Amino acid sequence: MQISQSGPRRQHDKDEPVTIEQEVLQAPDGGWGWFVVLGSSIVHAIIGGFERSNGVMYLQLLSRYNQSATATAWVLSLFSTLRLAMGPLASALCNKFSCRFVVILGTAISSFGVLVSGFVSDLPYLYLTYGILGGVGRAFVYTPGLIIVGYYFSKKRGIAVGLATSGVAFGSFLLPPLTELLFNEYGFSGTFIVLAAIMSNFFVCGSLFRPLGLHRRLISIERNKSEGSKSITKDGTMEHLLHPIPVRTANITQNFSETKLSSSLEITDEMTKETTETSMTKQIRSRLKMVFSSSDSGAAQTKRKPLLEVSLLKNFAFCALCIQLFLFTLSLNSTFVFLPALAEEHGVTPIEGAYLVSILGILDGIARLVMSSVLDLKSVKPYRLLIYNGVMFLVAVVSLLMPSMKGFWQFVVTSGLYGLLCGTYISQKSVVVVDILGVESLSSSLGLLLLFQGLSGFIGPTVGGIFKDFLGTYDMAFYFGSIGIVAGGLTMAAGNIWLYRQKKQTETHIPGE
Repeated sequence: MQISQSGPRRQHDKDEPVTIEQEVLQAPDGGWGWFVVLGSSIVHAIIGGFERSNGVMYLQLLSRYNQSATATAWVLSLFSTLRLAMGPLASALCNKFSCRFVVILGTAISSFGVLVSGFVSDLPYLYLTYGILGGVGRAFVYTPGLIIVGYYFSKKRGIAVGLATSGVAFGSFLLPPLTELLFNEYGFSGTFIVLAAIMSNFFVCGSLFRPLGLHRRLISIERNKSEGSKSITKDGTMEHLLHPIPVRTANITQNFSETKLSSSLEITDEMTKETTETSMTKQIRSRLKMVFSSSDSGAAQTKRKPLLEVSLLKNFAFCALCIQLFLFTLSLNSTFVFLPALAEEHGVTPIEGAYLVSILGILDGIARLVMSSVLDLKSVKPYRLLIYNGVMFLVAVVSLLMPSMKGFWQFVVTSGLYGLLCGTYISQKSVVVVDILGVESLSSSLGLLLLFQGLSGFIGPTVGGIFKDFLGTYDMAFYFGSIGIVAGGLTMAAGNIWLYRQKKQTETHIPGE
C-alpha cells in the first residue's frame, strides 16, 4: 500500500509547478476585481471631471489674472500633460511597489497642490501648484487605475475597462457646471478648497486596488481554512485536532530541582518577551510590505523585471499606436480647453458652454459602456483594431465642423457626436495595447503610451492659445487638431498592416514545423 501510494505522489509533485504557474497567470475575471473596477471608475470620474472642467477653469483664470491666452493655457496644459507624461514613472513605481501604494502617494501630492492653488497671488505660481503638483499627483492615480483592471481581467477585459472608464461620464456631467457654480458661490479660494476635498477621495480608490499577489494569497488562505474545517468535521478520528492537547509536566519536574526550574523559567520569560517584541515588529513590517508591495500582476517573478521596458518601442505596431495617440491628443485636449470659449465666441452663454462639456461627457461615458461590450464580442473582437482606427477619421470630421456651428443647439449636436466617438476611442486604449503586445507588458506599455499622450496634451492647448493671440479666434485650434487626427489615423493604419503581415507570417510558419 505504501509503495503504490508513493508512485502517484511523485508524479503529482512533478506536475505541480506547472499547474501552479498556470493558476497564477490566469486572471480572476470577477470577484474582488469588480471592486477594483469600482475604484477605477471613481478615479476616472474625478479625473475626467477635472479635465472636462478645464474650459471653465480657463475662463476663470483669464478673468482673475488677466494674462494672455497662451500663458493661461500653460497652467491647464501642464495639469493635463504631466498626468499623462509621468505615466512611465508611475508604471515603474507600480512595478517596484504596487498600484495601491502609488495611488495613495499621488492622492497626497495632487490634493495638496490643488488646495494651495486657491491661495496664490500670481499666475506663474499656478504652474508649480496646480500644473506640476496637481499633474504629477494625478499621474500617480490615473496610470495605476488603468493597469490594475488589466491584471484582474482577461476574458472580460473589454467590458471591465469600459465600466471603469465610463466613470468619466458622471464626472463630466457633474464637475463642469458644479465648478462654475462653485466659483459664483464661494469665490476663487473656496472653490479650490472644495476641489481638493473632491480629489482626496482617491484615497478610497487606492484602498480598493488590492495587489493581485496579495489577493491570491488571501484566497488560498480562505480556501485552505474551509477545506481544513470540512475534512476535520467529516472525519471523526480527526476531531481531537479541534481541541487543545493537554501537556503533562509531571515527569519533567521530577528530573529538575526547583531552583533550576525557576531560573530556566526566568530566562525563557525574558526570551519570550524579546521574541514577541521582535516578532510583532516583523509582523507589522511584513504586513505593510504585503499590502503595499505585493505583485499586482500575480505572476511568479523568476527573474528581475525592468522598471520600464523601453524596448517595446521596437515593435512597429506599438510605436505607430504611440504616434497616433500623440497626434490624436492634439485635438482632444484643445477641444476640452477651448470648447466653452469657442461657443462663447459664437453667442453661447458661459453656463451653456459648461453644459456643452457635460453633454460631451455623458455621451462619452455611454459610448464607453456600449462600445466596450460590442467590441468585446467574439465576432467583433478580430476587427477591433480596424474599428479603433476608423473612429479616428470620424473624430477628425466632427472637429472640422465645430468652428462652423452657430447657436447652442448646433454645438449640442457636434459635442454629442464628438463625445460618442471619443468614448469609443479612449475606452479601448488599454485593451488595444494588450491586443498588440499581450498582458505581460501592460504596465510598461501603458506608461510609454501615456508619455506620448502627455507630450501632445501640452502642445495642443499651447498652440491653440498662440492661434488665439495672433489671429483673435479659436477656430484654427480645431482645424489644427483635426489635421493631427488624420495624420494619426494614417500612422496607425500602417501599424495595423504591419501587424497583420506579422500574424500571417507566424500562421504560415507554424504548420511548416
